[in-house]
Order: sequence, then C-alpha cells, then structure tokens
Amino acid sequence: MDTSRIEQLGLRLEQGPTGTLATLELAQDAALTNPVTRQSISTITFQLEHDRLIPAAPPAVVGLTPVILGAVATREDISLLLTGSFDDYLFHIERRSAQLHTMGLHPDLDPETLVLSTELEAGPLALTLVADRHGQFQVGQVRRDGQALGGLPPFRFELFDFRDQASLATYLSALIEERLARPPSAAVGPGGRVRYEEIAQAFGSQALVPPRSPLEVLVHVRVNGENYRFAAGRVMGRTFRGLLAGAKGKVWSDRFELDGFPGIVQLVAGLLKVPSEAVQIVGPDSPQE
Repeated sequence: MDTSRIEQLGLRLEQGPTGTLATLELAQDAALTNPVTRQSISTITFQLEHDRLIPAAPPAVVGLTPVILGAVATREDISLLLTGSFDDYLFHIERRSAQLHTMGLHPDLDPETLVLSTELEAGPLALTLVADRHGQFQVGQVRRDGQALGGLPPFRFELFDFRDQASLATYLSALIEERLARPPSAAVGPGGRVRYEEIAQAFGSQALVPPRSPLEVLVHVRVNGENYRFAAGRVMGRTFRGLLAGAKGKVWSDRFELDGFPGIVQLVAGLLKVPSEAVQIVGPDSPQE
C-alpha cells in the first residue's frame, strides 16, 4: 500500500506495535458523541491493513465497519462513512436494548466501549450475551457454579428469532451442553445423553409434549465424508428454530413449522445441493472421518 495517498487524505501515519496506524482528526461539526458520557470523540485511529482502514481507537469505535480506501476520495468521505457506521450502531443499541427489555432482560451498555451486553440464566448455566457493532448477539462467556467455562465457540444468534428469554435460554443451553458433552464419549454413560428412541420406548409413541415445554433435537449428519450437526429448538407450539453447522461454521439457521418440515435428509440435501443418497444420519458415537 502506497502510504503517500493516506497522507494526502489528511491522516497522520505512525508505526504502532501491530503495524501502521493512521489518525484522523474530525472537524468540530463532524465529531462523534458518546451517548452515555456525552463526551465528544474527535480523534480516530485506524489500523492500516492492505486497502482498509480499520477503526482501532478509541474503544467506542473499535469494531465499526472498515473504510475501504478505494471508496473514498477525500478526508470528508472518510468522516462521512465513519459517522454513518457509528450512527447505525447507535440505532442497533437502541433497538436491541428495547428488545431485551421486552424479553425481561436488562441491557448493560459499557460507557467506554459502548458494548451492549446482558446476563441470561440458562438452567445451570449463566451466560453473558454480547452484541457486535451490527446488532448481532453472541455468547461471550459461560459460567457454571460461578466458574467460567473455556474452549467454547461464541454461539452467534439472531435475537429477533426468540419471543422470550425462556425460549432463548433453552436454545442456547442445548447447544452449549451438547458441546460440553463431546468426547471422550465414553465419559457419557447412563444419565448423560438420551436418544429419542429411548424416550419412545419408555413413554410410548402417543406421549405428548405440552405446548410451552422446551424441546431440543441434536442430530449428527455426514455428507461426502464431511460431518455436520443439525440442531432444532422449540420456539413455541409447533414452531422451531433450526441450525445446521459444519467444521467451517454455520451453514443454515432459520425458523420452521413442524408440519412443513421436509425431514433432515431432505433439508441437508437441499442446502448442500447434493442427492439425498449422499446424506447419512449417524450416531454421535460414530467415528469422525
């Protein structure tokens, strides 16, 4: 990257511990305002990465959308893009905070970083849910009996997919408990995993699940040697929230009605665009290829 163009745009360059930094001084009428402290933010530092300016300081702007240098011609262009991204995030904060209140959860906005978070009790687990700069939530921390559990993925999800905190807690706890219960599989004995076949044998096929009771399904699938997990959590009644994930992350996530669900094999085949014969449902104890 020719840094001379960065300087022509009116940014000051310096070397930082992680690479080249570019600092922009915003005009007085273009300065950002922290909605919590009401303090003005007029100096923005970017990390220069190839053809992108990535907001790096102060903490209130970290995570905002990077500025593509090819899309700007003047210093004012950078300022407008940054201001637009910041205003979008403030909108997400307001909207998500209102939604958390509706679900009976308390929104917590950090005054320095402007990170929106909340605490959720999910059975024996205590979860910290954190929103990114685009308003999407993820599980930031998981605790059991006051002890933080490590080695877990962030478990991203769309808050609007859940009507109340009970359905959200049920969905997240099922995904987290499933991950925590992974190999060594021998450690999961009686009292651990339960197969639906065992439930049907114990209670019979005519047993009913009450309309508001939580219900979770986890199915392991193999397609052309690749392993996937299908998870479904009941939202309410006959409405479910489904997820298909592989080694590279989420493949699909959406709500569906039980009456219109085509079946796991047909769903996976359609999503991955393979014939149904290529989709194999396997047990959780089957060897991973």
